[in-house]
Amino acid sequence: MIYSRNRQSARHITCSLLYVCTAMWFVGVFASLVNYPLYFNEISLYWVNGTITIGALLSLHLWFMNGDVYKKKNGKYLKLIFVPGIVMLLTFPIDSWMIRGDGNALNPMFIPGPGLYLLWGIDFAYLAIIIILTIIEMKKGNSAAKLWLKGILLYFIWTTFMLMASIVLESSSYNFFFYLIPHGSLFWAFAIFLSMSRFDYLSSYEKRYNILFQRSPSGILIMDEQGVVLEASPQISKYLGVEREKVVQSPVISFLYGIDKEKFYNKYNMVFEEQIKVENLELSFVNKIGERKTILIDSDFILVEGKRFLFVMLKDITDAKTKEERVQYLAYHDILTGLPNRAAFEKQIDYLLDNEIEFNLLLLDLNKLKSINDTFGHQAGDHAIQHVATILQGVISDKHHAARLGGDEFVLLLGVKETEVIIKTIQQQLTKPLKLTTKHEIRLSASIGVSHYPSDGQTMDQLYSVADKRMYVDKKGVL
Repeated sequence: MIYSRNRQSARHITCSLLYVCTAMWFVGVFASLVNYPLYFNEISLYWVNGTITIGALLSLHLWFMNGDVYKKKNGKYLKLIFVPGIVMLLTFPIDSWMIRGDGNALNPMFIPGPGLYLLWGIDFAYLAIIIILTIIEMKKGNSAAKLWLKGILLYFIWTTFMLMASIVLESSSYNFFFYLIPHGSLFWAFAIFLSMSRFDYLSSYEKRYNILFQRSPSGILIMDEQGVVLEASPQISKYLGVEREKVVQSPVISFLYGIDKEKFYNKYNMVFEEQIKVENLELSFVNKIGERKTILIDSDFILVEGKRFLFVMLKDITDAKTKEERVQYLAYHDILTGLPNRAAFEKQIDYLLDNEIEFNLLLLDLNKLKSINDTFGHQAGDHAIQHVATILQGVISDKHHAARLGGDEFVLLLGVKETEVIIKTIQQQLTKPLKLTTKHEIRLSASIGVSHYPSDGQTMDQLYSVADKRMYVDKKGVL
């Protein structure tokens, strides 16, 4: 039970082994009784006292870990304390050192030798150290330590009394005390059990996992090979826009709208078959209630009862992504008109020049903008600029590019064959009166200059200069 609570914890493993030694102690005493007088001394020494000593070493190791003794300065040297117990275990086979009695006699006498008395002294010394460490933990405010101390003291008192009684009365009719010695460990075992149930000592791995699972700020999914959700943390309902209970035992794709299902499953199957560990994968979708979500995905595989499942952690980055897209948009777009700005224009023309694609650069300047501002106000001037931007957006297609360079100046990158038609369309649209919020109407006009790549220049500056000169020639004609 203890081992299953956290199979990777050194404390859980040590405590589990301690209980195994305690159980072996009980069985050893029982075996010595059942086989009496055959091999009585051997069972008592190697089996019973051997498991007692190993249990004492494990107990001391467990309590050192409880008090974080190993982590203190020079704490690693405290491991030397285990040397006496280990050395005594190695001296068991020495003749007449541990036991003086004759195990082959009809009524074998279990007469401890000097080595066994020394071994018991070492075991009790270990127990004393454990008591001291437990008291220190109590002073630190460790609630479980009070239970430990009670259990250890009862164990110490019981074991001492039964051991002395068994030695004194070994030759009498009251020699049954020997068989009661192990029962003292039940007090200690029960104390540890109570500390686990009341104070979460040797806490359950499953319980800790469940706390993390329930309280994690990220969403967590556990899915099988078919993409069916087996477990989902509470955060998942916020991401998918549906109750957690409806997500469990359902294919996750059924809650991801706007995603190609075939591509999703192809990718999912590849991840599962090749056991690919996914890191920082962005996925955008529309959830059940129509919200656009962008999540960051990290995943790895876990084994549960021999079956492989995908453990997926999800983080909602929708707000961060929206802000990032907004920053990216503002970096390459004009705030007033929504058209690409100078930076976007330079990026686009560099692409055309690098790939040696033939095009025309059209420079357009709105006429008499200052007069409009002076007469009707800057709001009217902004309205006029927005009107021109709307016209440009309406006449260009995906293969063309329009941008506002600043003020009343616009630029277009056009296909050579479509340039003349687009210029005529722009001029026709500008002839229509623009209605202002003041119920006034104004007529707009624009000066246009065109340069051609590659005949008019090989660089952006050359093409801009040629188009600018031709635009001002057109402007003089209008003025």
